[in-house]
Amino acid sequence: MNFLMRAAFVLGGIFLGVNLINYFVLGHSGDYLPGGERMGEWKAAKIREACYPALEHLERDGQLPKLSTDKHRVDWRDLTSAKEMTAALNCYLVTHPNAVCERDNRAYIVDYIGRYFAKFDEMMNTAKRYGESEMSTVRDLWDSPRNRAINAALMQDASNGRLITADFGWTVPAPIKPMLDRYKGATDNCPRA
Repeated sequence: MNFLMRAAFVLGGIFLGVNLINYFVLGHSGDYLPGGERMGEWKAAKIREACYPALEHLERDGQLPKLSTDKHRVDWRDLTSAKEMTAALNCYLVTHPNAVCERDNRAYIVDYIGRYFAKFDEMMNTAKRYGESEMSTVRDLWDSPRNRAINAALMQDASNGRLITADFGWTVPAPIKPMLDRYKGATDNCPRA
């Protein structure tokens, strides 16, 4: 009996370790989204390839995040991530507004929304160490025309039932939780094939 307990403990540890590595190290957070009739397989999403062109010439897009001051502590890698993530999510939600209606795309987009807001939170947590001025710089950075278009698209998708709390499971990003709660019960208005 003692052997079985140890074996179960070891197998449980291996299972937990593999999942933690998959989620936190490899970044496959989409594997942990809730399933069901609304959500497909994020790895099979076609929207990602459709939006590759949006990431090709970020420097030419004046509506992406940019720093409003030269006195900042924002790392260039974080700035690049903010631009790339904004360009991609803008393509998924604004350029292709019906992409979220396809099950596989919805799974990918929901996962990406979580990553997008996690990057903002990460940058804000870093900025907190340097005071309100740096926090204001990061907020301004994430308030570009493309970011505002994303927020408007998220509000639209929540109000018409294309995105609901259940799509995110336990990973609902704090900034969009109020809008999802506000439109709880909205009927999905995706075009039917």
